[in-house]
Amino acid sequence: MPSNHVLRPTSRAALEDWRDLVLANNEQVERTQERVDGSDFYQPIASFFRADPTRRDDPTLEALRAIARPDETWLDVGAGGGRYALGLASSVARMIAVEPSEAMREVFEAVRAEHGIENVELVPERWPFEGAPEVDVVMFTHVSYDIAEIGPFLDAVEGSARRRCVCALLERSPGSAFAELGAAVHGEPPALLPGLPEFVALLMARGVMPEVAIVGERPFLFDSMEEAERAARRRLWVNEGTPKAERIAELLPSLLRPLADGSVAVGESLAVGLVSWQPAGS
Repeated sequence: MPSNHVLRPTSRAALEDWRDLVLANNEQVERTQERVDGSDFYQPIASFFRADPTRRDDPTLEALRAIARPDETWLDVGAGGGRYALGLASSVARMIAVEPSEAMREVFEAVRAEHGIENVELVPERWPFEGAPEVDVVMFTHVSYDIAEIGPFLDAVEGSARRRCVCALLERSPGSAFAELGAAVHGEPPALLPGLPEFVALLMARGVMPEVAIVGERPFLFDSMEEAERAARRRLWVNEGTPKAERIAELLPSLLRPLADGSVAVGESLAVGLVSWQPAGS
């Protein structure tokens, strides 16, 4: 008989639990939010996803480069501003970058043009989409936390990958950096999205034995108190000038760590895990 034990979940149970976590977060946001963004959530912050594709100080990018082969085609799901797709382009024969946000695609194209990167195709679609190509490796970085229907998402990833599926995830979802602040501002415990441990458990429930490596850590850094405050309002869906915004301004300083270069960090750094696995039939 199928087991319902927490340490031996069925694929169905794991998928349902993942969905429940995401939907609980969605419900909390809908109930407590003051602000509603337009159709492109990333438009106000897209510029923050710009990165030098030639950099050598990004442990996640270096770990991905170590997996890449020069004769391969890779596909990046949710490529954003190209932080990883453009950084990996010089390590593979071809890169296909899938990104639904127009603002993110504008950043992507600007960085690509600046560095003269030509072996990249930018696809303006939301994953999964009909007609997705078959490639050697499908990757995604920090895009699965809030996907309620993670099953079809992963089915499409595995269906497109011939050799490997690869993803990078934080040990806890990015919103956890403001969890303590959110509890105080909204008056209830945060409904956190799933992260690395839940993802690995999900894969194993689906019959996959992934390779997992901690490849670095991600601090939540801001150039100034004002920038951190804007980020907190955005993360907690609070409008400027409201009582909740005043509460953020009151409480946030006690949660910040000043750094030697004048910047500030919110909470502790989170470990970044690189997860890779063979698609079925490879």
